[in-house]
Amino acid sequence: MRFSTLITIVAPVILLTACVSGSKYDAVISEKNAMRQSLNTAQEEIESNLDKIKATELRLKNAELRLASSKMEVAKAQEEIERNQQKIKDTELELESSKLEVVKAREELMALEGRKQVLQMELSESQEQIATLRNIEAETKRRNEIYAQFVDRLQTMIDGGQLTVSIEQGRIVINLPNNVLFKSGSANLNPKGESALTEIAAALSQFSDRRFQIEGHTDNIPIKSARFPSNWELSTSRALTVVHLLRKVGVAPENISAAGFGEFRPRADNKTDEGRQLNRRIEIVMQANLDILSSELPKVTP
Repeated sequence: MRFSTLITIVAPVILLTACVSGSKYDAVISEKNAMRQSLNTAQEEIESNLDKIKATELRLKNAELRLASSKMEVAKAQEEIERNQQKIKDTELELESSKLEVVKAREELMALEGRKQVLQMELSESQEQIATLRNIEAETKRRNEIYAQFVDRLQTMIDGGQLTVSIEQGRIVINLPNNVLFKSGSANLNPKGESALTEIAAALSQFSDRRFQIEGHTDNIPIKSARFPSNWELSTSRALTVVHLLRKVGVAPENISAAGFGEFRPRADNKTDEGRQLNRRIEIVMQANLDILSSELPKVTP
């Protein structure tokens, strides 16, 4: 009875205890399963995060590689920039040098142009000088021909001591002593003088393109009279007398002129009679061709 009662009492307790233990077990199992599930989920998340971290690390590494590559490219670009800047500086220097060379070349060109003009002027002057020299040479040749003709035409008078013909300072000079033409202190021609001048006039008339100057000269013995206050008047008057005679016998008046030099162009020493006699004279001087000399003389450049 007691045992039955005990069993009756214990049985429910055991059953109750069994029920309680089974519930806790199930709860523990469930919790364990939940924890395992949580752990699995956490593990999966961890693995997922690890994958993400690895992927991030890989991207980071790739980014670092790209950054390093970019830095290298930037460095190369910087070097290229610096090279280009140096090239620009070198080019600018070359340009400045070229500008200086251009300026120098222009200056040299201007100098050459100036030199060219000078040379052209010198060439032109040289050509003019050559033409002048040729004209002078031709004039000299012509003068010598005229001289030869005078000598040939007047040879008899030359041989007779009435005159001389010479070339002095490029001019033909016919020299007549005063005693052939005039008496002492007189400007009147004597018959012998008129005859001599008539023959000379025939020779002069052959050269109508030539100019002749009749020059009177005296010695240094002074003369003083109402008509001739000095030797200048006497020498000039004698020259004019000869001019009038030459014109009278056919020499063109435009081709002759008169000049008196008194005693101031002596040929010899006035201290002797012989010298004074040589100084008393009339000279018929053929003038140089002034047209050639005035227009063709070489120009003098400073």
